[in-house]
Amino acid sequence: MRPYFLTFLLSSFLCTCVSAQKLELFESFTNHAVLQRNTDHPMWGWAKPGTVVKVLIGEQKLSVKTDKSGRWEVSLPPMPAGGPHKISVQAKNEGILLEDVYFGDVYLLSGQSNMEWRLSQSDADGSRAKAIADPLIRELKVKRAYDGSPRTRLDIDEKFSEEWIVGTAAGIKDFSAVGSYFAHYLREEVDVPVGLLHSSWGGSRIEPWMRPTADGMNPDLDETEDMMAQAGIPGRKRFAQDFPGRNVPTEDNGQAKGWLTDDFDAASWPTMTLPTFWERAGYPNVDGVFYFRRSFSLTEAQAAGAATLYLGAIDDGDITHINGEFVGTHPDAHAAKRRYEVPAGTLRAGRNTIAIRVNDGGGGGGFSAEAEGMKLETAKGSIPLAGGWKFNIGEFSVGGNFNKMPVILYNAMIAPLAKYPLTGILWYQGESNAGPGDNVNYAQLMKGLIKDWRDFFANPDLPFYWVQLANYTAPPASANEPGWAVLRRSQTEALELPFTGQAVITDIGEAGEIHPQNKWEVGRRLSLHALKDIYDKDVVASSPAVSSAKVINDRVVVRFSGIGGGLVVRPNAANDQRYPYLAEGFTVEDANGKWHFASGLVGEDDNGVVLITPPGITVRRVRYAWASNPERANLFSREGLPVTPFEISVD
Repeated sequence: MRPYFLTFLLSSFLCTCVSAQKLELFESFTNHAVLQRNTDHPMWGWAKPGTVVKVLIGEQKLSVKTDKSGRWEVSLPPMPAGGPHKISVQAKNEGILLEDVYFGDVYLLSGQSNMEWRLSQSDADGSRAKAIADPLIRELKVKRAYDGSPRTRLDIDEKFSEEWIVGTAAGIKDFSAVGSYFAHYLREEVDVPVGLLHSSWGGSRIEPWMRPTADGMNPDLDETEDMMAQAGIPGRKRFAQDFPGRNVPTEDNGQAKGWLTDDFDAASWPTMTLPTFWERAGYPNVDGVFYFRRSFSLTEAQAAGAATLYLGAIDDGDITHINGEFVGTHPDAHAAKRRYEVPAGTLRAGRNTIAIRVNDGGGGGGFSAEAEGMKLETAKGSIPLAGGWKFNIGEFSVGGNFNKMPVILYNAMIAPLAKYPLTGILWYQGESNAGPGDNVNYAQLMKGLIKDWRDFFANPDLPFYWVQLANYTAPPASANEPGWAVLRRSQTEALELPFTGQAVITDIGEAGEIHPQNKWEVGRRLSLHALKDIYDKDVVASSPAVSSAKVINDRVVVRFSGIGGGLVVRPNAANDQRYPYLAEGFTVEDANGKWHFASGLVGEDDNGVVLITPPGITVRRVRYAWASNPERANLFSREGLPVTPFEISVD
């Protein structure tokens, strides 16, 4: 091997020529790559048409000639788990050497922001990154991209690295938090390198990730270019109403015009009620730069000292001033909650002004806090800032919310991966489809996505595991507030397909945060499915699921399947600790269609619950954890997995 590599390296250094098409590899073939073990692994790239390309891995030598378009492809032989390997590729006097390549198990990660959420965003001091750092966990981050037709090249997010990133403490902090914990828990049980091929986009709906031919999609969605061209029309119309006679701005000059200064007069600007995304306030499919201004009054005591400004998360970046003084910025951190310290001397008694420049490069733009999350805290009281803000637009990009438009994310971020071998797929998405109507249709779309991707990757048994939506928003005030429960039911319906699994996480979300911090337990619960199905480990992977609800001796008895070691009640902060044996989170419907809160007692056989219902009613239906935030739901398997939310008729 020494003579071959010497020749190869010399030819690489000596080559100064410029060819019509240089030797290139498909973007996932880089240093530190993890390739799928135990399979004929395609490897491809491009060179000048008619060129002989030679590939060497170990003692294996492969040779192929490029086609008329310059594309070449070879099939690497099946390799067992392990490494490191070197792979050299040579075409005439050009050469590429890949080093530190491992063979292992490759998982595709996809979805929206909760999959995109980086480990460092739940690990402020870096302790978790250090604890799970593992050089045999690696990630390749696909760049956010869209296209009207399927691509053959894959954009890699160079903001992190153009190569696979090795999971050292410094590297793993930028991995998908869910993916990194999933891989960590796998590696605790299985000595196999794990590659995370990460292709997600915050705020995306499910439809952008699917081909037009997938089940549940509109069969007429062939003219995606036309869809893209028309995406900005509603926003242009609104702009003409808000700013009559003004041309749509294509370059931001707001700061030069003084829009962040203290004494600028914004009285003529239109008003927007914050917090909100501007897409919901009349500017759908609009990206760019918006400016927001608001005045507020302070007493002498409130203005006398320092203060803290809370704005919640701002998508994507902001520059914030108070009374013309800079107080803070996050250039690109759509999920970071803004908390800016306001130095003493910045505020004044009487009228004060806050001015914010917000930039957004795609998806939702603006403010995602709860109303109470926008405020100024002084030593002498809190000043609410939610409500009407004056706004103007510095830059108006009419490309559209591409993360919400059918097909075009698939075209750019999935289609280039044709033929790519995978061990499985992890999916965390649904928040953007949780609205009325969407939530019911999601069941067909979810099943359609699974079947579509299995067909695309030419693997009808490809394992597909997803995360059910976490508990979120305020707890229900009444017994009939389904909220996200309908979307969760649609997700659960996809379990009808074989080789699927769902991680139920209605116990670890946060009422005021759509991005739960606890991603380690999410990754662990996903890993249980893979350990059981793929690695044949003896673990309980699935949450208990309802099997029946029947009236027995004038009591409604609900029974479950998949309970592992049995059902238990796990008291939590929302439940009355004086009654730790009460299973809560149930609601029941009477004969008149009215819903009531109910509790239950776990039966002696640990696979059923006897409901305690209001006296004098006939129960027609039973629900459990049936709300956006079912905080009182406390029924688990003994293995610590929460019961799957459900709605069922009583026999």
